[in-house]
Amino acid sequence: MNVIAFLSQKGGSGKTTLSVHTAVAAEATGERVCIIDADPQESATAWSSAREAPTPIVATAQAGELEAALKAAKAEGITLAVVDSPPHAAPSAGQIARRADLVLVPVRPSAFDLAAVPAAVEIIKAARVRGAFILSSCPFRAPEIAETRAALEGYGLPVIPGEITDRRAFTRAVTTGSAVTEFEADGKAAEEIRALWAWIKETLERR
Repeated sequence: MNVIAFLSQKGGSGKTTLSVHTAVAAEATGERVCIIDADPQESATAWSSAREAPTPIVATAQAGELEAALKAAKAEGITLAVVDSPPHAAPSAGQIARRADLVLVPVRPSAFDLAAVPAAVEIIKAARVRGAFILSSCPFRAPEIAETRAALEGYGLPVIPGEITDRRAFTRAVTTGSAVTEFEADGKAAEEIRALWAWIKETLERR
């Protein structure tokens, strides 16, 4: 079972949004997926409550309960666990990173998000785990996107090709308990999420 964690030291980075949409995209390619909601806000759990489909399963678990949750998931035949980590520099972030096979850090093209990047990088390096940046919630064709990408490349971690654009489809899908690959399957948002999952899958298979 592979474990990926979306981790950000800055609130509002799109961490939960990416967790649920990526989980559904992965499931569509044959993975058996569960989402572990370790964020005290429990946004992924709320999304699941609004969802008609029974999968992916969302389990609420704090960092101290993570190991038990992962063992239960593996016993149920889950092939991919997606962990929605708590925001800010909580001690639990390091605990989650150490248990992940890949840590994904969403970063919006803003000075505040960039200021939070060193803390996330420190967590990844201390955990000795693979990590990567995702340009998230990007304004359409904004020059700040290229500037942020260049700044992130200086940290020595991969920056996932392309970006996740700030599109209404993401919000509308989440409101209905669905993902963009279901809500607007042929749309640009769905295309971005599928590309993100393809990169993640390829990276996991290369280990």
